[in-house]
Amino acid sequence: MSQPESAERVAQQAATRYMGGVAWPTVILAVVAAATYVGTLLLVVGEQISLAPAVIILALASYATYTVLHEAAHGSISGNQRGMRWLNEALGYLAAWVLLIPMTAHRHEHLAHHRHANMPDDDPDYCVRDFARSPWHAATVAARVLCSQFRYYWAHRWGRGRRAQDIYLVAEVVCSLVLRLPLLLWGDWSAGLLAMILGLLLGVSITLYLFAYLVHRPHADSGRWVDTSTIPLQGVGGAILSFAWGYQNYHGIHHLFPRVPWYRYPRLYRDIAEPMQQMGAPIYQLDAAGLRRAPALA
Repeated sequence: MSQPESAERVAQQAATRYMGGVAWPTVILAVVAAATYVGTLLLVVGEQISLAPAVIILALASYATYTVLHEAAHGSISGNQRGMRWLNEALGYLAAWVLLIPMTAHRHEHLAHHRHANMPDDDPDYCVRDFARSPWHAATVAARVLCSQFRYYWAHRWGRGRRAQDIYLVAEVVCSLVLRLPLLLWGDWSAGLLAMILGLLLGVSITLYLFAYLVHRPHADSGRWVDTSTIPLQGVGGAILSFAWGYQNYHGIHHLFPRVPWYRYPRLYRDIAEPMQQMGAPIYQLDAAGLRRAPALA
């Protein structure tokens, strides 16, 4: 057996132990994040909280909610439990409502990113490479990524798949707007609308930086083992930061095995670190000097 075949076999066997069940931590995250989002929006329109803290809370709620949408796009919430598929879809649509990103569109766009990561002409997220050039680039990239959800679906899926998918997309867009009206019209709608827009843009920007920019830079390599970075963090501080990061510092694990739930990435990484290094997976160390590539195996 060749080294690539051996590494793939070891990694597949290890990953199987971490997938398949219902991801209850993701269910809890979905409920808490969505409740925080709606509650904060109600406080804003009810003039119980000022704009600045509301924007920050809404941004953090949006950032946390993306983990739910991300997992739902891969079917990781229900795992292999077909009878719980409804839960995966329901939480995905809930997260999509919070983020104003239809899950119907995002699922196709995101899976295309997985197939073509770092390929300039095919990766719909390739524009994220410019994210850190300036605050202006960060804002424009965030806006482009939000728009690309619709643009990619229109170009590649609209009218080409099941008609039900197109209907779901339209229904999601309508619901995302109509179901916000009672929240906004309950009080000071202008403050609520401003907080919602600013919170969304800030939340999406945080998400893009942590989920897409850092873990794919320099956005140059393509291929199953090499297109995404892993940045293991050590100690108690590292564990806290990894949790706050949604464990996406182990994003290389996600691209290798998308059906493994986010909170199990560190354990799977410990099991397959050696095969990843053998296959040239980009693994980085974070220290006082910043991010640097971990030394290759001898």
